[in-house]
Amino acid sequence: MNNNIGDYGRPRELVSGANQKIIKDILDDIGMAAETEDLSFIFSLYRMNPNYETEPIKIPELHTYEIVTKRRATISVNELWKTTVENYLEDEDDVQEFMDWFDNPDWWEGEMIDRDEYDEETTDTDIDEINKISWYL
Repeated sequence: MNNNIGDYGRPRELVSGANQKIIKDILDDIGMAAETEDLSFIFSLYRMNPNYETEPIKIPELHTYEIVTKRRATISVNELWKTTVENYLEDEDDVQEFMDWFDNPDWWEGEMIDRDEYDEETTDTDIDEINKISWYL
């Protein structure tokens, strides 16, 4: 693994797509599949033991982290807003036609009385914060 990452991977960027592919290919060659936790163990083992040929091997410990993710999304929503307007017309249909033609009320200055989010699409996510919350001994 060390030679492959040194020759074909990205030794300065340990957790990279190129290095992940190298590790997965090595595991495939010996008939093993790795889960995310397994890969973090392997990356940590590699990082902790740069002189593995001359020094005792250090074994990584499992830690628990709290991850705060920032999500950006486009959300489709139907809302009902209630506003009060003054008008001299008597008939509600006439008032609606008048408002459509001349001056719709500023709905956002009213009161939202119902909201239905019916569709959403995540456009981007970023890890905003990482906090180590436990160390296992």
